[in-house]
Amino acid sequence: MTSDDGLFTAAELAELLALARALYPHEALADGPYERTIAKIVSRASAEPALWHVLHDGLAEIHDGGSDLHSALEARVGTPFFESLRALVAWHLYDDHEVWDFIGYPGASFDRGGYLHRGFDDLDWLPEPRVRESTEPFEAIAISEGNN
Repeated sequence: MTSDDGLFTAAELAELLALARALYPHEALADGPYERTIAKIVSRASAEPALWHVLHDGLAEIHDGGSDLHSALEARVGTPFFESLRALVAWHLYDDHEVWDFIGYPGASFDRGGYLHRGFDDLDWLPEPRVRESTEPFEAIAISEGNN
């Protein structure tokens, strides 16, 4: 597998895929969302030479380092390569509907009246909140016009 425009080799694409998984690991998530994420990033890099250089140079540094991916990423935190890749993977990965299904996100709700009556309280993975009402009597707070 190589990028359609030939800007990335099969090895670079495989490394980008591995980096995406290392940045946002979901062990049980299939490769499809990660592959689509990398395809979108590569497509953007083909239209933006500066991004292509950041990614290409970052991959070359990681390859020359010879360390494992986690160590290589940790060593590059704060660099343009790391920050660009981290932001782009997050944006595209979590915008994938297969990932939405995987993590239980029902999608946008604005067009269906919001979450008040659609998913507001369906967090079955959270414990029920403990609600205790105070036994103290309610005291009204007087606000005078001079204390605004």
